[in-house]
Amino acid sequence: MANHDQPDVSATIVPDNPIFTILNRLLSGLWRGCVQHQTHIAVIEAQGLQGLADAMRVRTADEPIAIRALLNRLVDLGGTPAFTIEALAIGATVREILDNDMGLQRHARPKFNAAAEAAAAAHDATTRNLIEKILADEEQHLSWLETEIALYEKLGESLYCAGRLSAGGARAA
Repeated sequence: MANHDQPDVSATIVPDNPIFTILNRLLSGLWRGCVQHQTHIAVIEAQGLQGLADAMRVRTADEPIAIRALLNRLVDLGGTPAFTIEALAIGATVREILDNDMGLQRHARPKFNAAAEAAAAAHDATTRNLIEKILADEEQHLSWLETEIALYEKLGESLYCAGRLSAGGARAA
């Protein structure tokens, strides 16, 4: 027999905002990317390829800004950061580094597209706009990596690396 004097607790529980899940998933990927890219920059510098390291640094300079923007949005909405960082794919050679970073970027693009669509479906234009801005930066990084890998394949390892020894040898933009 049901007790009608007690309130229905299940009716008072508000489900988590789906935007919290979206933002935490994106934060997980961005933190992973940031750590992987910074590690790769250190490996490239240790190999004496300062020009390539500088170009990579330019390509990834926006990552901490994107992380902060997503964290701020999450907290502003009343959410709590609750994400994990997946295992990194650290390369030992220039080709492995480029390939691993390419894999990361290719994996991120559909996640950002889906997140922007989900934010739009949740009628959260501010979050959607933020995600789309970050996606545009991610796509520029992807394009840069595609160009670098194509050059590596065309020139071979020796010529590619020779062109990236000094700051003037690598396209930073």
